[in-house]
Order: sequence, then structure tokens, then C-alpha cells
Amino acid sequence: MSDRPKNPFLKVKSGPSPTRTGVSNAVTEGLASPLSAMSKAADLMPMDSEQLRGFLHFRLASAQAARSRASWIGGRLYNKFSGETPDYVPLSGTQLRQTLLAMRVETPAFVVARGEYELRIDYAEKALAALNEDKKRA
Repeated sequence: MSDRPKNPFLKVKSGPSPTRTGVSNAVTEGLASPLSAMSKAADLMPMDSEQLRGFLHFRLASAQAARSRASWIGGRLYNKFSGETPDYVPLSGTQLRQTLLAMRVETPAFVVARGEYELRIDYAEKALAALNEDKKRA
């Protein structure tokens, strides 16, 4: 049997859609929290390679903590309610594009900047290793 992981390397949590945006605007009367808007705007801004390294390092450390917690019921509950998983790191579309670019992997056409995705841990580790290698060469 193969040692290849059985989970997909990428999960789509959400992506922009006209229906979702229309319903959201109807419910909130077109108003969004300024902090939420700033958070979404920050996710759309590209990072330089040093920022991306720090970001991926933080996300991987969070996933490792989730993996450690997953060994007992209270930790699994914490992971479920906090949205952390031991197998994937959450990324915006912009962050995902940059991460895949660091590995020299072409971004799938369905990935959009405002989307929310989860990248499997081993791919995030490969991207971080590639960024570290690029830093050594520079």
C-alpha cells in the first residue's frame, strides 16, 4: 500500500459568491464591522518572504498545539470550537497563492483572493522549508 496521505492537500472553506454577498448585505443592511473589514483587507495584502515565513511558522505551531491537544477529549473540544485542526492550516486566497508560489506550484484557477482555504500541514511545511532555503541562498 502507498504511504500517501488520504486527505486532500487543499480544502475550500469559503469563497466569494454573489448569493452569499447579497444575503450578507441584506441581513446586515450593508454595514460591516470596521474591525472585520480591516481584518479582511489585511488578509488580501501580499506579504514579503520574511512575513510569509513568520506567518507559516505561527500557523504550523498552532497546528502542532492542536495535534497535542487532540489526544484528550477536552483538547478535541477546544480544537472543534476554536476551529483549529491538527492536519490543516487556514489561509486566505492571497496567502495560499504566495505559499504555493514559494513551493513553485501553480495556483489552482478556483483560488480567489477573498476565499478561505485550508492547506494540508505537509504542504505548509514544504513551503516554509522552501522559504528558508531561499533565505539561505540570498
